Amino acid sequence: MTPSTPAPDWDMTPYFDSFEGDAYLAFRGALHDDLDRLAREIEGLDALTGSEARWAAALVGVEDANARLNHLGGYLGCLSAADSRDERVAAEDAALAVAQAKLRKILVGVRAALGEAPDAAFDALLALPEVAAVAHYLRRLRERARFAMDPERESLAADLDTTGLSAWGRLYSRVSGKLEFDLEVPGQAPRRLPVSMARSLFEDPDPGVRRAAFQGANRAWESQADVMASCLNAISGTRLLLYERRGVEHFLDPALFDASITRRTLDTLLGVVRERAELPRAMLRRKAGLLGLDALGFQDQTAPLPFDDVPPIPYEVARGRVQSAFADFHPDLAAFAGRAFEGRWIDWSARPGKQQGGFCSSSPVIGQSRIFLTYQQTLGDLAVLAHELGHAFHSHVMRDMRPWARRYPMTLAETASTFAEQLIVDAVLGDPEASPQDRATLLDARMQDAAAYLLNIPMRFHFEERLYQERAAGELSVTRLCELMLDAQRTWYGDALADDQLDPWFWASKLHFYIAGLSFYNFPYTFGYLFSLGIVARAREAGPGFVTQYVDLLRRTGSDSAEGVAREALGVDLEAPDFWHASIDAIEAESHQFTESTEALFAN
Repeated sequence: MTPSTPAPDWDMTPYFDSFEGDAYLAFRGALHDDLDRLAREIEGLDALTGSEARWAAALVGVEDANARLNHLGGYLGCLSAADSRDERVAAEDAALAVAQAKLRKILVGVRAALGEAPDAAFDALLALPEVAAVAHYLRRLRERARFAMDPERESLAADLDTTGLSAWGRLYSRVSGKLEFDLEVPGQAPRRLPVSMARSLFEDPDPGVRRAAFQGANRAWESQADVMASCLNAISGTRLLLYERRGVEHFLDPALFDASITRRTLDTLLGVVRERAELPRAMLRRKAGLLGLDALGFQDQTAPLPFDDVPPIPYEVARGRVQSAFADFHPDLAAFAGRAFEGRWIDWSARPGKQQGGFCSSSPVIGQSRIFLTYQQTLGDLAVLAHELGHAFHSHVMRDMRPWARRYPMTLAETASTFAEQLIVDAVLGDPEASPQDRATLLDARMQDAAAYLLNIPMRFHFEERLYQERAAGELSVTRLCELMLDAQRTWYGDALADDQLDPWFWASKLHFYIAGLSFYNFPYTFGYLFSLGIVARAREAGPGFVTQYVDLLRRTGSDSAEGVAREALGVDLEAPDFWHASIDAIEAESHQFTESTEALFAN
């Protein structure tokens, strides 16, 4: 940490006793040595046919090195998020890219060998006990070979990634992590704040504060527009060039593969969401009326309802509410949350230099997770806390499985997190002592979620799709990126937001567009949200006994496609619209509750 920065809340010593200490350096050195050894070993192996046993032994070694690399990367990612200004961590993070490139080059050789192997030899490999438990992952590696250049060019691409695509992602993180803005609220002294606090300020009851945060943060993003545009153009341009060389037919194909869904599933999902878009738009119009506005501005979507003296939710209170809601589902989930709180797995306080956003990072080596968020004592922050604990629980129930069997796609990664948010909702709405204000506030939060997942996330997909379509012809200017963003917002929000209060700089402020290792990061959130609603419906029907089925579903997520998990665990077809419509029907029912609740409270 930099000398002037307060220490984070979480305890990172289970990872390493100290940053750059003896244990850390020994771990890093052994990992690099093993990656070099494995590279030579893989290169020296014969073709798979007749060498299945030797390949199985080598693959076990690669899996172990992969797990240790994820452990190291998670550790450095946490340190970097906690203080993006720490130059020592930034240097180690850059050095980590070298190890990641080594692993990618090893996997190039593995993919090539698996892809070239006859079916009989590949089946013989999967039958060996050393690798049978990770058969799904190896099948996906074999399938990924269709997205690959020849091994020599793939190795070069892995080397260049260190100073190319990944470097642009690191640059974005460093610049955004240090970025600050001036909060200039009429009648108040100006304050200098990190941009990571802006979105929490959008939940302030004072519209002047929300507008000041929105305008101030966007001035800050505009000041770095050329840097952000360069990062986005470089990341998208590099991907498109590699796609062309790899014979990828459509820029969505790698994202669909990573999400482990078919194009038909995605098209069906987005088609249903588009068909039902008027539902969340109507909720936003209702919200505007409650706030006394003709239409919401972009910054008003998460504004609280206009109740007098809405008390903040201190972190300790949020902790109790989360554990209580989890206990209503099953004591094991509550006990797990208690372990996370007691073990100081969560960095929650606001600090200068802290990156924006929230995430959960899980280590396959120590079987623990770390949760990152900036808690500002709002209901939205409470939901984020539950969301990230859901991610951690997902990893927890898979902790005894092989590392490669725990690698689930993002479409299914959001299942446990969104399900955990639903438990908070059910706990409050089912509490007979909950006040009408509490119910209305929580239902408002549910409507905010619906607008986020059914409008905001599809809007991001719309923008990113247009970005890749146009980037194929050349770099996009700052002006064009702003135009595309506004067009996407108008397309999805319609007249539910004031046209003069849209957010042209959202492309610069949204970290998800700059994650170098994964394109189209956003649509899995909508998938996970609606998928989890279907699971919640099953849980309500089945009662407490559903926990066994739920844990079984989570443990399947690294061993099948999303469609396969849904079919085997729930008996539903994700390529058909019925499941998705049923999930949105549940949202519509909550919207009626929201309308009735607010009509009673604001009748006068």
